Formats: sequence, C-alpha cells, structure tokens
Amino acid sequence: MTAEPTNRHFNTLLNTRRLSPIIGRNAGDWSNVNEKELDMGKGILMAATLAAACNSLSANADDIRIAACHNCSDSQAKRTAEAQVSIREKAGVYDVYIVNSPGNKLRLFRVTAEREGRKPRNYVQARTPSAEYQGYFNESRGEWNYVRQSVKPNIVLDQDFPIKGAEAVIGSEFNQTVISEQLNRHVPTRVGSLFGAALLMMRTIFTSEILAEVQFPDGSSALFSLQRIDSLTSGHMFVYRYKTGSAKDSDGNLIPDSVAAFDNFQGNFTTSENLTRFGRRSNIYGIEWPEGFRVHPLPSYTICARDDNGYAYCWHR
Repeated sequence: MTAEPTNRHFNTLLNTRRLSPIIGRNAGDWSNVNEKELDMGKGILMAATLAAACNSLSANADDIRIAACHNCSDSQAKRTAEAQVSIREKAGVYDVYIVNSPGNKLRLFRVTAEREGRKPRNYVQARTPSAEYQGYFNESRGEWNYVRQSVKPNIVLDQDFPIKGAEAVIGSEFNQTVISEQLNRHVPTRVGSLFGAALLMMRTIFTSEILAEVQFPDGSSALFSLQRIDSLTSGHMFVYRYKTGSAKDSDGNLIPDSVAAFDNFQGNFTTSENLTRFGRRSNIYGIEWPEGFRVHPLPSYTICARDDNGYAYCWHR
C-alpha cells in the first residue's frame, strides 16, 4: 500500500477551493448554513487542529509518512520505512510510521535523506513512536477490529431500486459503485469520527476481507468485498466491489460470471426468469447444449461440465 504524507493530506484538504465559502464566513454568520456545509466546516476545524498537532510533533522532521508492514520483522519494517523516501526526493528528515496490525505494533523510523556527493543515500534510525501517534494507532486499530468483526451489513434493496438484479453488477463498475454507496449508508457513524492521522492509519491497517451481502429486488443476491477506505472528504468512505463468483438467483443457483463457473455446475431452476438468465449467460461464454436449451418444463435440474480441452457443456435432467 502506498504511504501518504500526512501533512500533504492536510494541506490539500485545507486548500480545496470548494471549501472556500465555509472558510470565508464571518464568525457569527452561520444562520443560513445548511447541514452539509456545517459538517464540512467541522471537518475543516478538526483537520486544522490535527494539522497543527502534526506540525508540533514533527518539529525535527520535514515530513511524516505512514505505511504498512504486517507480520514483519524489525529489519523488514526498517526496509519498508526506507522505501517510503524515494532516492529522487530532496534532502531532508522524514519520520515514517510503520503499522503492523496483526502484531498490534507501531514502529517509528527516522529517515535522513542525504543528497550530496555522487551517490544519494537514505539513513534509517529506529525511534520511539510519539504518544499522540500511538494513540492514533490504538484508536484506528480498535475501529478496524470493530468493522471487521461487527459491521457486515446485509441489506435488502427496495423494489423501486434502479438495479433490479445481481446480474447487473457483473462487469459494471458504475453499478457496483451505486451498490457501494448504498452500503456506505449502513456504516456506523462512530467509524466516521476518524480523521487525519487516525484515518490514514486505519487505511493501512486494512488487511482482512470484509463481505456484505446485498439482496436485489428480483430476489437475487451477491456479496460485495470492502476494497479500500477513502478519505472522509470523498463522501464515499468505504469502497465495496462485487466478489467474483458470489451472485445467486432467487432459487439459490449461481449466476455464472466466468467460464470457470460452469465447472461441475448443478442447479435447480423453478422460474423461467432464472433459467432464461442462465441460458443467456451460457451463450455469453460460448457454452454448448448438446441436447438443446429449453425453458420448460419446470422445475429444471441442470448440470454442466468441462472436458479435457476446456470446452463446457450443459444438459437438462
């Protein structure tokens, strides 16, 4: 995972043009502020407070960076810290925090970048993490464990929801984003209280797969995997994407999303809609029906297999 300079993150946040109307208000001029603007204003104040704290913590460092090295030794963590400061970067002093979530450990390395002479070099020394950053680590790790253990939202979409079935998310980045936005509405607000360095640490702690099940209006379902954690200012903090091989129709049959999905497939279809969808998916992947495809009679027990040459075939039984 790419490390992100904490101070640079705050500078970007505080200098964002779309926040200027909030920054420019008079101290007593909040009568016409809508809820969205008020939340944005609070975010600015929190970020500014933490930015000041970071500047005080890094009085002897040009930059503070956070990276992950899970289950790694001291020497591996040291190499990881050194790698966060490119040899192309300017001379200076960089503090690099290395997060090890499974080991419940936070390390700090001071990287001194020397750029004089023919060969630029980085010198790395282990330091003791500051109490403030240790606190950020403990907070973010606690929140991540909460997410990992407790937050597994299983949501049922309303009948008027525009994406009617699980098939519509297969291969569609746009539709997956729409579902991801729905899942974000079920994320606890306590996780949203993280900001600044604590949020950056939470993003580097992200190691375990978290799945959310979504049921669609047509009765089909699919699993979505948490891929990454974005900035709070993005308005879309938790980014979920469809988990390959997880889509099922209302009968509980897999909705094929690859040729491999037809390997040793066994399905029992009770509706023409589900069986028709399966036939359509089989055509997409070039699956042959030696005895022909039919929708009736129902229920239809269907099996599929692939031969030694990789060709797949399906039959009704």
